[in-house]
Amino acid sequence: MGTSLLHKRVLVTDGYWRKSLAVVRALSKKGLKVDIGERTVFSTALFSAKAYSRHVYPSVKKQPVAFLSWLEKLIATNKYDVLIVPEEETSLLVAKNREHLSQFIKIPMADYETIRFVRNKSSLLAHAQKVGIALPATKPISSFGDIYDFISLIGYPFVLKPIIGTGSHGIRYIRNKESLDALNGNILLRYKSFLMQEFIPGEKHFGVSVIFNKNNEMRSAFVHQKLRQYPTTGGVSTYAVSVKYPRLVEITEHLLKTIGWYGIANIEYKIDARNNIPKLMEVNPRFWGSLQLAISSGINFPYLLYKLGVNGDVKPKFDYKIGVKFRWIMQGDLMHFFSKLLQRRNIDPRFFKIHEKNLCHAIGSCSDPLPILGKILTLGDFLTNTEMRRFYD
Repeated sequence: MGTSLLHKRVLVTDGYWRKSLAVVRALSKKGLKVDIGERTVFSTALFSAKAYSRHVYPSVKKQPVAFLSWLEKLIATNKYDVLIVPEEETSLLVAKNREHLSQFIKIPMADYETIRFVRNKSSLLAHAQKVGIALPATKPISSFGDIYDFISLIGYPFVLKPIIGTGSHGIRYIRNKESLDALNGNILLRYKSFLMQEFIPGEKHFGVSVIFNKNNEMRSAFVHQKLRQYPTTGGVSTYAVSVKYPRLVEITEHLLKTIGWYGIANIEYKIDARNNIPKLMEVNPRFWGSLQLAISSGINFPYLLYKLGVNGDVKPKFDYKIGVKFRWIMQGDLMHFFSKLLQRRNIDPRFFKIHEKNLCHAIGSCSDPLPILGKILTLGDFLTNTEMRRFYD
């Protein structure tokens, strides 16, 4: 698509989330008009002054046909260059219908089957092991009998993860027989199947964020270290820092090339304290919660994705500032803090430092303050909307 044919207008879905807010701000800063949508007006990114237009659409989960009808009508009657989809479930629905939707808009993301493959932790980790990537000892399970069979091999503690799940939702850390006996059997009914993994000791958690072109070539990579997270046993970043870790980038590139990846992804690792070997934990086929850290460090992933969509490729971009800090106070870091209090564990003294050099925030911004109000309003939706209860176990 030639520059003269560009409309410099982008449609972004899933305005509920802080990563979508980061997308809106990053693209707006590049002079693009950014439309943002979500199933409710009470959404963080819809309150951003950087949004050009705001849309409320049918629920992707409850009304997928109505959502697709809304989406087709909007992109057919408005001049957009690119569609950016930050959430997995929306990505799957769009990818499944991409051939038809691509008549109206560029959609830079992996195909439907590849996204399904990656978000299935069982198939993804089996493939990773096959291509020589270190990971925790892992076994798919579907009953308590399977759990007891595998305990004899890996012992306590161990981890239960839904085979298909987002972030830390549904994950259970089983420390001893008592905690296993206390496990609610409904958790197996709810998620149908789990992965049982050995617990990897250590406190070093890293995320590698990348973008690949259609030829499955890595065009950019960014590494952050989680300094605090929620849940504290392993979850999303609430406080993180940009770092360099070339070995993790090499592992990530090898893994995603063997999968045939295209677009954005985020890969999580934990360093095994027993041997200092990075262990693959999961691959997220989407934007990640600490996206603002990468942008503030010098890699504007949303804009790279936009250019990937309109031009078919982007110039490699691997240089960025290290030592940049990221903080998600609402509700991430506060939840981390109270969790530590309840566990009677030491509180990170950096928690009380309100102002830091080279610090960016997930939501707060002096030039764009209203998303804080939007975030507060989303809390009511979390408590009252049955669709959001899947994020709480």
